[in-house]
Amino acid sequence: MANRGLIQAACVRAIKSLGAEAVALCEEADFNQVGVREASRAYVISSKKTSSPYLDVDEVLKAAVECKVDAVHPGYGFLAENTELSKKLTERGIAFIAPTRLAKGRSTSENKKFLGEIAVKAGVAVLPHSAVFENTADLAGEAKNIGYPLMVKAPAASGGRCIREARSESELKTAVESVIRQCERFGYEKSVYLEKTLTHPHVISFPVLRDKNGKSIIFPELDGSVQFRFRRLLVESPSPSLSKEARGKIMSTLPALIDGLGIVGYASVDFFITENDVYFVDVKETIQHFHGVTNLLTGVDILREQIRLHSSEPLLLQKDSIRSEGSVVAVNIDAMDPYNNFAPSPGKIERMFVPYGEGIVVQSPFVSGDTVSPNYESVLAKIMAYSGTREKAISSMESALSNFRIEGISTTLPFLRGVLKHPDFLNLKWTGMQMAYENRIQEVLENINTPEEEEQAALIAALALSTDSNASTIMASAEHGGFLWAMFKGNRKLQY
Repeated sequence: MANRGLIQAACVRAIKSLGAEAVALCEEADFNQVGVREASRAYVISSKKTSSPYLDVDEVLKAAVECKVDAVHPGYGFLAENTELSKKLTERGIAFIAPTRLAKGRSTSENKKFLGEIAVKAGVAVLPHSAVFENTADLAGEAKNIGYPLMVKAPAASGGRCIREARSESELKTAVESVIRQCERFGYEKSVYLEKTLTHPHVISFPVLRDKNGKSIIFPELDGSVQFRFRRLLVESPSPSLSKEARGKIMSTLPALIDGLGIVGYASVDFFITENDVYFVDVKETIQHFHGVTNLLTGVDILREQIRLHSSEPLLLQKDSIRSEGSVVAVNIDAMDPYNNFAPSPGKIERMFVPYGEGIVVQSPFVSGDTVSPNYESVLAKIMAYSGTREKAISSMESALSNFRIEGISTTLPFLRGVLKHPDFLNLKWTGMQMAYENRIQEVLENINTPEEEEQAALIAALALSTDSNASTIMASAEHGGFLWAMFKGNRKLQY
């Protein structure tokens, strides 16, 4: 298992459930993480070549050979789509649980073109887009042809990485440079393409399992429309906003699409849905952050099945046996400060209190006293709420978030509480670009506290004015509409 955090722990459990040994790779600082503790064996890695040993192809390869493993599971991110690692593992007879394109020898750039061609053949509309460019000097003309606003993406873009929006020609160069820098950082091919932006799409994904013989199962869709910086913060399944007509259209084209791609294992097929149209976006064959939502809704362990199918075993699941009643709402709690434009908030977790209750599932690699590293993604925990209806699942999630306590660092808990109360979310009007503008962030945060909590915040701020050296900053923030809870920055942060 060549990853860390939540996905490492989930993979270790899936591997062991199949009766196999799970070897967890970890750097020294991650030795006490739950995935490492639960693994059959641990192998400590380090690197002088990259910012993270998890990105070092030779280090991961060395560990795989020395441990005599049959397969490497990369999780998501890091080396999950790395062509070099795939090739070197294959040369040594080690399976790589990774996208089909790697086994077919297609680069991410070639694969992006291939995906578009297969989608069109399957009868799915695609957004106006450019070819993939390595020479970014040619992009200005393409951008004019497509029209602003548009997205600048790397072919391997995922999880908010390597994707930026350009709303005008003046923003294009900066957006391209930002994407290229991220490609370099994460070891992706340094190429980009442009894609037309839809201003109010719902972001819908269909999880799929398919075996080598072509048998496949399509699972209930996930709605990931609550995003910030193109990263999903909240997911629902099934989607409450997907019409019967749109769902039927997608379901009629999906079999031809996944068969045309020759997928083996797991895939997430992504679409943008507007009031009148359905657009194909991408196919991701690496396991996704919110795969646990499908597990909870259907009772199927997606990771376990992915590993089985990559071992050339047949798909044994039958469509009629998959549970699909009820509703799941899931959130990621991140170490970011929503009152400071979601700035990272690494540091020591002084105390963490986890909620519990019927239908509530909490997953976290952290416990009280752990330190959140500034070097990796900021997910502290994942909370999932399952109930018979969407309304009951939302109510359960509200209760869970109210009872989740983290001391020592800032988190996205307040923002998530605000989303659950927001009329657009409750009335199915929340769309994928909702949080693209800062004023919408403030709009969400302004209404999360009760009158009693606001009174407490006012008292804290008043006390701070007489004791805090930052009194002038507090007053200035108040005069410009700053949030009382955000104004008080003591030595100890408490997130509710």
